[in-house]
Amino acid sequence: MNTEPPTGDDLQRMLVSMKQTVLDRAEDRRPAPRRRGRRTGIAIGVIALLGLGATSGGVALGMIPQPFTAAPAPTSTPTRTPSPAPSTPAAAPVVDEPLPTPTPTRRPYDAADPSTWTVSGDEFGPVALGGPTAGETDDLVTAYVRDPGADVCSPDFGGAWKRDGAPDLTVWSEGTVIGVTASVPLGTASTGVSGPTTAEGIGVGSTLDEIRSAYPDAAEDRERSSAPDTLPAPNAYTSWKVDTGSGPVWFALDSDGVRVRSVEIGRISQISCD
Repeated sequence: MNTEPPTGDDLQRMLVSMKQTVLDRAEDRRPAPRRRGRRTGIAIGVIALLGLGATSGGVALGMIPQPFTAAPAPTSTPTRTPSPAPSTPAAAPVVDEPLPTPTPTRRPYDAADPSTWTVSGDEFGPVALGGPTAGETDDLVTAYVRDPGADVCSPDFGGAWKRDGAPDLTVWSEGTVIGVTASVPLGTASTGVSGPTTAEGIGVGSTLDEIRSAYPDAAEDRERSSAPDTLPAPNAYTSWKVDTGSGPVWFALDSDGVRVRSVEIGRISQISCD
């Protein structure tokens, strides 16, 4: 069975045949002549309706080919979303920084003025531990005068050095410098003499409270303190050891137990006099 819709001449013949059939039926049913006009109008209307119906039906049923095809639906091209601009970080909050704590300043070093000399764990002004004795003590002549009377105790003794208004200086030696001591006689620590001090300003004449404030870890060194049976009161004294970062420094208190009477670094040689 042919299911293809009629086209071309076949379609025209079908339309003519349908039209003729309608006209024949209309002619058979035609009434008296006086109603002809009305019947003719009806027939023409029916033919027109049939023609329109046939055409519409043919299009609807696919009987009449359609010369036009629908254009393909437009495809949407995805639009590229621009990347968001990098956000600029907000400025960091301003934080008030604490002002730096001022560090104690010392007077410029002066070889002729022992009060400008600094005492550390390995140096006492111009004298350094471990250096040859002659080379380390030759700088002392600018500020001190050597006491030759003390040299008879030992050929390796580095000498006792004196200066008016300053602590006496003793250099302990065993071929090289092993220790240095600045001191005043017992009972005279409060006379106000001026001599070398640590970077924190502690020296002869300073108090025990000042030592503890500058060096919270300061502790009494009983091995350096005087034995009561050797130096009984009022001549006994205690020695306090502090750490300066480059080595220990000892502060011996006067017999009052308040003020420093000597400052020492290194070790003391065992010297005996004949």
